[in-house]
Parts: sequence; C-alpha cells; structure tokens
Amino acid sequence: MSGLSTVQHPRISIVTPSYNQGAFIEETIQSVLDQGYPNLEYIIIDGGSSDQSVEIIKKYEPWLAYWISAPDKGQSQAINRGFARAKGDTFAWLNSDDVYEMGVFAQVAEFFHQRPDVDVVSGRCRFWYPNDSDYLLDSSPLRTLEDFLKIKTNWASGRLIVQPEAFFRRRAFEMANGIREDLTYSLDACLWMDMVKTGCVFHSVDRHWSNFRVHDNQKTWNANASRQELARMAWDQVRENFKMLEDPLAITDEIIQLLEESLTNERRLSSALRQSTSYRVGRFLTKMKFW
Repeated sequence: MSGLSTVQHPRISIVTPSYNQGAFIEETIQSVLDQGYPNLEYIIIDGGSSDQSVEIIKKYEPWLAYWISAPDKGQSQAINRGFARAKGDTFAWLNSDDVYEMGVFAQVAEFFHQRPDVDVVSGRCRFWYPNDSDYLLDSSPLRTLEDFLKIKTNWASGRLIVQPEAFFRRRAFEMANGIREDLTYSLDACLWMDMVKTGCVFHSVDRHWSNFRVHDNQKTWNANASRQELARMAWDQVRENFKMLEDPLAITDEIIQLLEESLTNERRLSSALRQSTSYRVGRFLTKMKFW
C-alpha cells in the first residue's frame, strides 16, 4: 500500500453489534478478519443471542480484541459500548448480516493518510436481495447539513450514505457524542447529521466497499416505520438547528411529504389487510363464543 509503512498503519477499530444472526455472522466476521490489515482492532457486542451466534464468535476469539454476549438495549447501545472500548484512530461498525469487500481497510487508511482534512469517508455499497436483484448504489453526494436533511430528495431517492460503506475518525465520533440510543432505524442518519453540525468534513470515493444484506428478519425491512422515524428525527434536527439552514421551509416541506407518503402507504396496507380473507376469518373467530 503506497504512502504507508508497516509501522504507520493507523489502528482501525471495527465494531459488530449482533443479536440472533447466526445464519450470517460468520461471513461478516470473515470479511473483517480476511482483510489482512496489520493494525486491526475487532470488537463484537452480542446482545445475548439464543441461536448459534456465540459458538461461531468463540471460533474466532483469538483474533478478536474483545467480545461479549449479554443483554443490551439494542443496536445503538451495543455500538456505543463497542466504541467505548475501542482504541483506534479510525472507526466503523459492520452489522452482523453485512460484509466488506476485500482490501477496504487498506484503501481507507491510505485515503485518510492523504486527506487529513476529511473526517468521514464513504465508498459504494451493494444491496443484496434474496431474489438476486442486487444493485450497487452510487457514492454519496451528501456534504452539508442541508444535504442530509433533504430526506425526500436524497435519502428516499437513493442519494445517501449506506452505513456499512462509511468510515470515520475517532474525533468525529467523539464530537458527535456517539450514537443516540433512543433511535431504532435512523441512528446512522442522525450520527452523520450530528457530525456535520460540528464541522466534520464528508467525502466519498467511487469504490465498492461493502454489501448490505436485505432479508425478512432485519428491522429495516419495515420501510414505513423506518421512514417515519427518519422524518421525526429530521424534524427535531431542523428545530434544533434552524438558524444554520439556508432554506428551512423547503426542508420542512420535504419532511412532511415523506411522512405523508409513509402514512398513506401504511393506510393502504392496512386497508388491504382488512379486506383479506384471512383477516376476516380471524375477526369472525375472535367474536365467536365456545362453550
């Protein structure tokens, strides 16, 4: 890797939060360890899985800086706990159903070496769907707080940072005061907003760095709930940072539009469910009395 000697490789700290992802976690772990990066710190925070996850993690214990399996309050808390132990200069988290492409850590280290002014760098992420309709997203164009707050123009239109493609400096995470633990879906979007508010510089590269697995058991499968939380979080950001925005009314309009679309879709799905045969049979049975 040009520009970096063996002793100059900055430590990269990767945290994997996990809970009952035994079907995927081994591939995730291997995609981290197989990078062959000479100064890696890998931490796994498991939320007390009841499947085969712990047995799989134990197989790789010699190569882990730390791991634990104990109940927690969810993904956000698990990530914060992991980074609280991390000693690296560069941070990233990789969920236990996603994977990195080979050579990513070396590219990230080289980029941060050449661009000391940049705090957050993202590559490109491929969405893996069960029906083989994979696609590789373009690199993120988001740079300012207004960019991140345009959730309909950008986030809902595929112009975003997909979490596993992003790496950031320790200082950026610390300036943002970590991840908000009250968020379920939009914790990464909120983190980027909190970072950019402090003056963190964002950049992206046209390189395939990660793969985001889409499957029925993941929480982001609930698109309506995800978009509604994103809209509420973005609205809070607008209210808190009103004076920093050039056109807060236009951003507010985008938030309202996305929320209205999500609620309309939710009502449509609810109506379709009520009209289904299985729903009507279920309602009939619950009203019957059996003696």
